[in-house]
Amino acid sequence: MAKTTLYDLYDSFDSDTYLDKSERNIQRVSNKLDDYIKEPNEENIHDIRKAIRRLEASYRSLPSKKVRKKRVIREYAEYSKELFSINSQIRDFDIISEKLSSDEKHAAQQNIIRSIEGSISKQRKRKLDEAISFALELRKLRVPKLTRRIKISNKGSKKRFSKVIGKFATRIEHNLPIVVSDNKKTTELHELRKDCKKLRYLLELLPDNNDKNPTNEKDGYVSKLMEKLENVQDMLGIIHDYDTMIAYLTQRKGTGTRLTLIHSILSNLNRERQNKYEEFVKFVNRDLSANNNNFFVRTTKIVA
Repeated sequence: MAKTTLYDLYDSFDSDTYLDKSERNIQRVSNKLDDYIKEPNEENIHDIRKAIRRLEASYRSLPSKKVRKKRVIREYAEYSKELFSINSQIRDFDIISEKLSSDEKHAAQQNIIRSIEGSISKQRKRKLDEAISFALELRKLRVPKLTRRIKISNKGSKKRFSKVIGKFATRIEHNLPIVVSDNKKTTELHELRKDCKKLRYLLELLPDNNDKNPTNEKDGYVSKLMEKLENVQDMLGIIHDYDTMIAYLTQRKGTGTRLTLIHSILSNLNRERQNKYEEFVKFVNRDLSANNNNFFVRTTKIVA
């Protein structure tokens, strides 16, 4: 029996299910938005970013340019994407600040660390004010409705969906060997992480048949594929956090005691980052090696 491949999943695509799940993704942003505006803490920042990622997957895979360009849908997606971008910067500030405050090795230089944290806090506040302003503007927009207002063909939907999936799969295929062979390819690493996340959210839009047939080969393939994508995404996310911290502190070395302190912190961060990178390479060599069970290899055969 031939093994299930990414190509086989297109036959499972159903436009009604897609629209229903996409509308739920839009509504999820609307729901999380209220919590975020009320209390923009770390948990709600995480939740609104995750909801927007799902919305973006639905928006980019809409089968018709005419539909994607509808003002109500386009504006809601664009405002959401901008809010995501601002909150990503806020999250970066939180990651850096948390790392600095938990670094017990440099307790003797707490005055310098507090000075850096104070600067981060001011930048974070400015970004948070900007984010809340955007969130309030997004709240004013009409929440798009898909299932009652849009009619799409299953054939056209399937074609668009397969095209978008193929795009991300090809990019993953391209960047994975680059990232594994060179630990300094930070741009490619960041893009690979984002593409794994986007592809995973796209796969969520497929019909869920697990309840009807728990032994269905396609369901098992999707589940394993999404698990691998999430593993790669999580590991690269940790490495990206280190890259963000390293880049931020490198630009703020200063002089004298501050310079010595930051050099020491950077040395620790680079060592920790290298350890996480080596764990990622081991995972790729062990679980994503070139064999017939490897998603990345099979994808090349499909979309090349």
